[in-house]
Amino acid sequence: MTGARILLDEHVGRVFERVLQERGHNVEQAKDLFGEHTDDAGLLRWCSENDTVLISNNAKDFESLHADYDHAGILLYYDQSRPDTDPEGLARTVDEVFNQYETAELRNELVDLGEWYDWFHD
Repeated sequence: MTGARILLDEHVGRVFERVLQERGHNVEQAKDLFGEHTDDAGLLRWCSENDTVLISNNAKDFESLHADYDHAGILLYYDQSRPDTDPEGLARTVDEVFNQYETAELRNELVDLGEWYDWFHD
């Protein structure tokens, strides 16, 4: 698996970022690139322009925005504590998504990491 380009939404912690990087992904934090309280539509545009998949737990906004904007893919998780309580498990789940789908196949797709996590950890 070649590491994917990933942008972590502003609320995703540093431990999960480090674990993804250790697994070979090219990971950046939205808060480092754009500061706090970044416009969600702007994140999707940047991700599209830079072929970068977004990881977020902001389902409230991204579930509706994803159909309205071209993007490189959105991986959503609904358990806000998961990146902190099981960063390795969530990172393995992200790896599995990228193992099953080429990055290009994720374009304009919304993936529920929680479903994948549950499947992968059963």
